[in-house]
Amino acid sequence: MNLDISTTIKVVLGLIAIGIFFSLVMAVKSISAGRKLNFYQKRQTLIYQGWRMVLLAVVLGIIGLFVVKVGEPVAYKVFPPSPTITLTPTVTLTPTITLTPSQTFTPTVTQTMDKTYTPGIPSEVMATIQTPIGVDTSAIFSVVTFATSTKDGVVVDTQTIFTPPVTHMYGGFSYDRMSAGVQWTAVWLYGNQVICSETKPWTYSQGGYGYTDCELPASAWKPGDYEVQIFVGTTWKNSGRFTIKGEGEELTQTATTPLPTLLPTDTPTPAP
Repeated sequence: MNLDISTTIKVVLGLIAIGIFFSLVMAVKSISAGRKLNFYQKRQTLIYQGWRMVLLAVVLGIIGLFVVKVGEPVAYKVFPPSPTITLTPTVTLTPTITLTPSQTFTPTVTQTMDKTYTPGIPSEVMATIQTPIGVDTSAIFSVVTFATSTKDGVVVDTQTIFTPPVTHMYGGFSYDRMSAGVQWTAVWLYGNQVICSETKPWTYSQGGYGYTDCELPASAWKPGDYEVQIFVGTTWKNSGRFTIKGEGEELTQTATTPLPTLLPTDTPTPAP
């Protein structure tokens, strides 16, 4: 059976906890039995044996704290994770007809944006963060995709348009190069309104697949466009968007074939 590093750390901590429990039980039994004996030498032997078991429990506890603090980061340095598989589309749609204009018009004025919009954590979400945000890492997140169900912790059957009623939405993503303890945040937006958010220190593996979810009453999911933004520290990493249709609204497919453009022709000049 293959175990990832995070699961292995949890198994080791479980074994340490069992060892501490049995050490303390044996210590109590040995000390209690020694106090009941009348022979001094045997009584002292049992009492010393009990205190040695107490000392063993303390040592196991120190080892457990060490594993919790630095076990997983050290393990990732010794056994770096394998790269995340990138899905490559197998079918490429190629248009069959391309209309080429006979004349090219060059614009005389080009408008250039002087500011680029980068999402930031909303103030109401920042106010809920109670742990240190930590420094930004070189983490990588994929575009967020959406569905109403998961399978084995992975979002499946993703869509971009959903039909009411909707109550529980999942936003799935893949990630890599995450560090344990760094603060990560997911913000669900309807327009500029925050409808859901979660923010906490990262306690998962360095790379893999994950999701963020938002559960609301069906009446709270209004028709329109929604966006989910992912942050590491205070740095925006990626986003995803989906749409909830209005009641009775039908999906329409837009024609992809361009219409021909009428070009101006020369008009003959009348003779005098």
